Amino acid sequence: PADSTLSDLLQRMSQQEQTLPLLMDQLNAAHNRYQQLEALVRQIHERVTQPLPQTTRSEPQAAAPVASGPEVPVPTEMSHFRPAISPPSQTFSGEFEECHSFLLQCRLAFERSPGAFPTDSSKISYVIGLLRGRALRWAEAKSHCAAFLAGPFDEFLADFTLTFGQTESVSDIGKRLWNLSQGRRSVADMSVEFRTLAARTSWNEEALMAAFTEALSVRVRDQLALCPEPQSLEGLIRLAISIDKRHQELRRPASSARPAPIPDRNLGGHRSFSETPTADEPMQMGRTRLTPEEREHRLRSGLCLYCGQTGHFARACPALGKGRAHQ
Repeated sequence: PADSTLSDLLQRMSQQEQTLPLLMDQLNAAHNRYQQLEALVRQIHERVTQPLPQTTRSEPQAAAPVASGPEVPVPTEMSHFRPAISPPSQTFSGEFEECHSFLLQCRLAFERSPGAFPTDSSKISYVIGLLRGRALRWAEAKSHCAAFLAGPFDEFLADFTLTFGQTESVSDIGKRLWNLSQGRRSVADMSVEFRTLAARTSWNEEALMAAFTEALSVRVRDQLALCPEPQSLEGLIRLAISIDKRHQELRRPASSARPAPIPDRNLGGHRSFSETPTADEPMQMGRTRLTPEEREHRLRSGLCLYCGQTGHFARACPALGKGRAHQ
């Protein structure tokens, strides 16, 4: 009986997990329509409560457009009004490193449309609707308690963060920041991680500059020693990125340099890079001109253009010296 109950439970969870994406799409569409309606109601309210401009006796012509209703121009800013559409929220599958980013997106959604989430239970339902994988299985297990879905939202948030959030102390973040190393990354890539960790510490600018300099590669640090000392952390980061880019540009031509091809007037193309042009017209042993196909074959195979043998080129061909001796 226990196995059958567990099997039924897993089957229902699988069905719910397949249904949730469809419900989430419908919820997002309804949420967008709600925001549009809310913006339109706000616009109508502002236009209704806006006082009408007072007309003076010295300008009687201003009352003429009022009589002809259809000819009254609509304000330009109202005619171009478009309600902002909220970006779709990202789902969360239980990744520890993505927990705080996911909660930040949910908090922004609550602040952007406070009327759509008037209660704690509506906020909890919105968050659960974005869960996938093991995070959804956690919510399904917790949902057996009625108080879990009813709120308060702060307790739900604390339980969610305790389960999926990585809690690091200030000292742990400081250790990660001081042990940060550029490695094979570019300075620009490393600076992103450095700024992320630095934002979570209370270090002063001098300590951050020392930690950033220590994280740089020896090559960049040596070049920094030849430059004027930056007066701020941002100046130090920009200078290190500039130095690293110059080093990358200097290395690129050396690795991709290729010898320039030697033009051949006979073929209108290019000769082999390893063979120098000869003064004599390449021929076979019988003093017969080479066909273009044979010439191309010898060039590709590294054969002598004069005798067709390997181990030498036409300029040093032994058969070429014998042919001149017989002339």
